[in-house]
Amino acid sequence: MRRLAAALTALCIVVVGLAAMPRPAAAAVYVPQSSNRSVLNFNTQWLFAGDMPNGAGQGVSLDESTFVPVSLPYFRTHPHKGFPKGDFEVPASWYRRHFTLPSQYAGRRIAVEFQGVSKVADVYVNGTLVGQHKGAYTSFTYDITPYVSVGGADNVIAVKVDSMTRNDIPPEGGAIDYYVWGGIVRDVNMIITDPVHVDWAFLTTPTLNTVNARTRVRNDSSTAKSITVVTQIVDAGNNVVATGTGTQTIPGQSAAEFSYNTSTIANPNTWHPDHPYLYTAYTQVRDGSAYVDEHKTRLGIRTIQFSRSDGKFYLNGQPLKLRGLDRHESYPYIGRAAPNRLQVKDADILKNELGVNIVRTSHYPQDPEFLDRADEIGLLVMEEIPGWQYIGNTAWQDIAVENVREMVTRDRHHPSIVLWGVRINESGDNHGFYTRTNDLAHQLDPSRPTGGVRNFKGSEFLEDVYTYNDFSGTATDPTVLPWLITESVGHTAPVRSWDSESALLGTMRVHLNVQNTAAGKSNISGAMGWAAFDYNTTFVTPPSCENYTCYHGVSDIYRIPKLDAAAFASQRDPALYGPYVSILSYWTPGVSSSTIQVAGNCQQVELFANGVSRGRINPNAYTNLPHPLFQFTGLTVAAGQLRADCWIGGQIVATDTRYTPGAATHLTLTADDTAIKADGSDMTRVVVKALDSNNQVVPTNSAAVTFALTGPGAVVGESPLTLEAGTGAVYLKSALGQTGTMTLTASAPGLTAANVNVNIAAFTDPVVPGGGSYAFGFPTDVNERQRFSYSGTWQTGTDNQAFSKDNTWSNTAGNTATLSFTGNRVVLYGIQDPAHGSAAISVDSGPEQTVSFRASARRTDVALFTSGTLPQGTHTLRVRVVGDGAVALDRAIVVSAAPALVTPPPPGSDGSRAGTLVGTQSSRCVDVPSASTTNGTQVQLWDCNGGTNQRWTYTSSRQLMVYGNKCLDANGQGTSNGTTAIIWDCNGGTNQQWNLNANGTITGVQSGLCLDAAGTGTANGTKIQLWSCTGGTNQQWTLRS
Repeated sequence: MRRLAAALTALCIVVVGLAAMPRPAAAAVYVPQSSNRSVLNFNTQWLFAGDMPNGAGQGVSLDESTFVPVSLPYFRTHPHKGFPKGDFEVPASWYRRHFTLPSQYAGRRIAVEFQGVSKVADVYVNGTLVGQHKGAYTSFTYDITPYVSVGGADNVIAVKVDSMTRNDIPPEGGAIDYYVWGGIVRDVNMIITDPVHVDWAFLTTPTLNTVNARTRVRNDSSTAKSITVVTQIVDAGNNVVATGTGTQTIPGQSAAEFSYNTSTIANPNTWHPDHPYLYTAYTQVRDGSAYVDEHKTRLGIRTIQFSRSDGKFYLNGQPLKLRGLDRHESYPYIGRAAPNRLQVKDADILKNELGVNIVRTSHYPQDPEFLDRADEIGLLVMEEIPGWQYIGNTAWQDIAVENVREMVTRDRHHPSIVLWGVRINESGDNHGFYTRTNDLAHQLDPSRPTGGVRNFKGSEFLEDVYTYNDFSGTATDPTVLPWLITESVGHTAPVRSWDSESALLGTMRVHLNVQNTAAGKSNISGAMGWAAFDYNTTFVTPPSCENYTCYHGVSDIYRIPKLDAAAFASQRDPALYGPYVSILSYWTPGVSSSTIQVAGNCQQVELFANGVSRGRINPNAYTNLPHPLFQFTGLTVAAGQLRADCWIGGQIVATDTRYTPGAATHLTLTADDTAIKADGSDMTRVVVKALDSNNQVVPTNSAAVTFALTGPGAVVGESPLTLEAGTGAVYLKSALGQTGTMTLTASAPGLTAANVNVNIAAFTDPVVPGGGSYAFGFPTDVNERQRFSYSGTWQTGTDNQAFSKDNTWSNTAGNTATLSFTGNRVVLYGIQDPAHGSAAISVDSGPEQTVSFRASARRTDVALFTSGTLPQGTHTLRVRVVGDGAVALDRAIVVSAAPALVTPPPPGSDGSRAGTLVGTQSSRCVDVPSASTTNGTQVQLWDCNGGTNQRWTYTSSRQLMVYGNKCLDANGQGTSNGTTAIIWDCNGGTNQQWNLNANGTITGVQSGLCLDAAGTGTANGTKIQLWSCTGGTNQQWTLRS
């Protein structure tokens, strides 16, 4: 295989249909040409459901009564932590959209582009399977022209999504430390073109004043066409600065590639992180004299090189040290189903708040909108294929190679991308497999180098850049060049936002040491830290990960920076991005160090402690960095105030003040955006903080914040939300077609409430017509184990195909299950099986409807009953077992009409709820021996008897309370196996906070350990303790009303 000697931008390619060397073009104003291309938003007016009773959700005339209207991207919501991946893994979710095609589209090509569906998508049009796509992270497009009717007829597109663990598809097959999520998680577009159209356009800059244009044109007509392609390069002022053209005859039902250089661009504006200038390339296609297509591509003019001689990275011929972070495309509450606004915000946070110049898209291709924003703001990108340590069989590898093709072809026009990751993250060597991935990337894009992330030295070096995960706490000397550190710190120094000041600063110092060491070694291209943000995970082993969350980010899962984020944020150039100064201390006696560290891009910092100057100093720590740290030593920590003045050019340009935190007095709410659009999926983050009288965040505050909303939209998040380090966040989401103002109010006991307004602007994008007149609402999943109340004997069944991997069933006639809900509709899901029977179901004590849970083959997560539209309000769903076989409940979807407050419940709870805690293995209750009220009494298993010593209330603060004033407590704040579970006066400590998880476990917020019946005992008197979660039924519990 040929390795690129120096990864400069693309080589010149032989010119087709162009004579001699092109001369500079005279400046002219660009005039758009009318063509047959339309790109329509296909995100609105979809219908969503789980599986159908017969498994067939693709039919045109399907009964859609159990479907709920949604806008894309959409999948199930969840808490921000504390839930296993089984909560969103189901074998079938159906998305349906009715649409019409006006007669003007007759004779056109109709295609649908899916930017991301996780994990397997079967796409049907009017009942016919068009194609199946395997893979959660790459885009795909289907030509649906042969399957549709034009002229106003009703068409139906149906997508069946399999979100189960798929060991046959990257990245799965082995253990991975992140969630792949499920559903249609990115935009869907309908692309309408002439039969002769641009398939793709790829533009590179062999020199800084010449553009090479490669264009693939398809002729889907039945006859040959003489085609002329013209490329015009247009600057930000709409002036044409260069042109190129080519002509070929393309036979019918085939495609041809054009390649030519444009005329010379006089004095081009180059693309750089500090001035990311973008041109637009318009590729126009003429069939004879008629314009039939115009395709638009953004272009950044720049050259890149990772040098094999000195190891440096060069941009436009100048060395640039890379300093970055890794990013997971994962959000609280919504997984990967994030609208474009949130993708854009992540890029802005990385560049403008965290101050990095490069991001690695760990460990998969990410949303096109994120990459578009990276182009716009000058954020360099290393993009890589899906994977995590595991390499599967040949078929698995074939999909990974196809991922390379999909990734490179989709994203090679982005100037921000400087490196392709074509190796499975941290995998072993595989010569044949990685020869294929490297060769294909070079074939598709000769202008960029390849890398392959590994976590060991001495690996076979098939790529152009040795990309290495270095967790040594420093920057290891390269063994080959070029050498780029792609991960550091992260899991070796995890820290939670609410951890101690010393722990947070300890992690910051490791980040600084890595960046400082890399900055001092000129033969290292740069270093990236793991990671930008905390993220949900399959791993639950403290301290690195707990509650199904990895605390590896310099910001928390809400994108709120921790103290260690200053290691990166302080490195921004003050002349370009403004001054920055941050005191890294809580200034709290008994907590804070006498050495005060100040991060900033200042020339000098003067520090005042309680009004007294401690001197004005030059930076004196980690001095290889562009902006080293300022350390002041020998201070006496006394409650009061610290103030740091940032001096540049002999003037104070910025100041940071830190007060000793007091008691929280009030809340604040801050929305990222003042307005969002009424498309039904747009949303903005709202950050809530608990502040003291000095308007400073109280880092020890864990208030339970309740939200209320007025206006046309919904809250996506938890209510109540327990703050972490005095902060948290929810999202405000729009309702389709409803404009106005949303007002969010946050309140918490003892704190002054706060509110914020967000305007909802009209949604004006051109959309695919014919979506129907379904009433838009906000669906919320309800787990049957934690939100239903049961009478009689019901049992819990384990089912890996079911929602949350379980079901609740009974075969005893007359047994009932009831759900009280607030909304205007409910859909009940159950398990069908040949041995099952039927249930009589009613709403609000109305007439019963008999529903069969029997089928010829077992099916899970099946939509079996809908209430129809109800008045918005509180209602009761009742399920009565008829007695002709088992009735197995899986979940419910509650739909609330806008305006509404829609929140998933806190883990395993619907707020404050009382009942008995029943062990799955023993069928006995958690009991306080002899009804004791003495602090320190260890709880036990005992026959359920209805006594007050067995009745527990799960509060909004995640406490399990008995007698109204005693809490279940991890003895001595223990976090080790065998810690006894006792009762103690409720004090708000994290050792008295518990997560009731969807898999039936109860885990300590502080320890992450499971509530455990000791020795797997089932007898009366078996003691209850904390133990590492094993999956055993002695660690599974049900809170029964």
